[in-house]
Amino acid sequence: MVQLVRVETRAFVDVAVRARELGCPVPVGIALLPGNFATAASAAELRYHKAAPEVRSAWRSLGLTDAGPDLMLIKAPAWVVTASAGHDRNSLGIPDRVPSGIQGVREVPDLQSDANNESANVPLVAFFGRELRSESARLVTYALGAVASVLSAHPGHAGASEIRFDAIVERPGRGSYACIEYRGDACELVALAGKVREVLMGNPSPGMDDDEGA
Repeated sequence: MVQLVRVETRAFVDVAVRARELGCPVPVGIALLPGNFATAASAAELRYHKAAPEVRSAWRSLGLTDAGPDLMLIKAPAWVVTASAGHDRNSLGIPDRVPSGIQGVREVPDLQSDANNESANVPLVAFFGRELRSESARLVTYALGAVASVLSAHPGHAGASEIRFDAIVERPGRGSYACIEYRGDACELVALAGKVREVLMGNPSPGMDDDEGA
């Protein structure tokens, strides 16, 4: 049976400005965002998809660090991969260097200490920041692959063919962000990497809608 995959691209709020309004650290590199990041009245109302902890764990297994607003400590930029059991960063094509101008540890509040912050009623949201433009394109693929793996194994109440995932991508230009809404089969999510990179590098424009069969 053919499963429909719906992909829609639209403009998104200025993530940096919104984070400061909520009193949250501004996300960088690859990060998870609360599903209601754009609409929450305060940081206390922020809600993550219930699969967020498992995605963080899957990212850590690849050496990816979630540099979003939920972490207590951020020890490295999100796109920097450290060697871990069963993985060699050179074999993965991950650059060893840390981009210049990046600071080390910063303390941030733990927005998900309250279990009520996990919710199946919001989409799983991943952020892809401008720092990734000069890094390996495969980092986006690795991050999405981990998300697909988690959602395929634990899709929640909906089937694996009915996942809700949003990719928030920082476009070239100050304060310009796009939201790529993905609704469809978890197994097809990795194919979104090309679109994320296109938006990250400046093409296509927000507002273009695509309906695809997969």
